[in-house]
Amino acid sequence: MTVGKRSLVIGSLFVFASVLYGAAKHYSPSLVRYVVEQSLLQKAPPGTSTDSVHERFNALLSAAPDQDTQMERLLRISEYLEKVQRLNFEELDQLLAIDRLEKSGIWPPSSGFSDGTKSTIGEHPAL
Repeated sequence: MTVGKRSLVIGSLFVFASVLYGAAKHYSPSLVRYVVEQSLLQKAPPGTSTDSVHERFNALLSAAPDQDTQMERLLRISEYLEKVQRLNFEELDQLLAIDRLEKSGIWPPSSGFSDGTKSTIGEHPAL
C-alpha cells in the first residue's frame, strides 16, 4: 500500500470517527431524556396516567433556561429513581414540581423516601 492510499484510509477513518462522535454528542441528551422518562413511568404509582406524567415531565424540562439545566434535572431525577423501587404519589408530585425545585433548590425533598430513609442525593462523601 502506498503512502497516498494509507493517508486516504487514515483520513477516511478520522472522518468516520468524527461523524460518529458528533452524532453521539448530539443524540445523547435525547437518549438520557428518554431513559429517565421511561424509568419515571415504570416507577410511577399504580393508576397514574402516563399522559399526565409525560406532560408534567415535559413541563419540568421546558421550564429549564438551557440544556445544561435540563441535563442537571434529568440526572438528579435519575439518581433519585435509582434508589427507589416504586414511587408514591407524593414523591412523584415532588419530583415533577417545577415551582418547588426552582424556589427551594432542594432536591429531592428533605423528607427522604417513603420508607423513612433519608436521601443522600446531593451529599458529597468526605474526601
